[in-house]
Amino acid sequence: MDQSLAINQYLTINFDNQPVRFTLDGKVSVIDVIKVLCDPDRPFTLWEKIKSKHPEILAYCEDYLFEKGEAIPVVDGKGWEKLWMLLPFYMAC
Repeated sequence: MDQSLAINQYLTINFDNQPVRFTLDGKVSVIDVIKVLCDPDRPFTLWEKIKSKHPEILAYCEDYLFEKGEAIPVVDGKGWEKLWMLLPFYMAC
C-alpha cells in the first residue's frame, strides 16, 4: 500500500457542537477552525482568500489526510498563532 494514500489517525474535539480535528501530534485542521470561528458555510473559500492575501501562512502549513479524499491543511502551534492573528480580519467577511 502506498503510504502517501494512507489515512492518518486523528482526534476530534467539539466546540459548540462543531468538530475540530487535530493530528495526534497536536496540529489543528485549518478548515475546521475557519468553520467554527468564521464561516461554517464557506471555509474553503475563506481559506483561499487568506492564502492569496497572506501566502506566508503556507510556510506553517502541511497537508494531512484525515479521511478518504483530499488532504486538509493543518498548522502547529506557531502556525496557529499566525492564523489566529489573521482570522479577525476575515470574521466579518
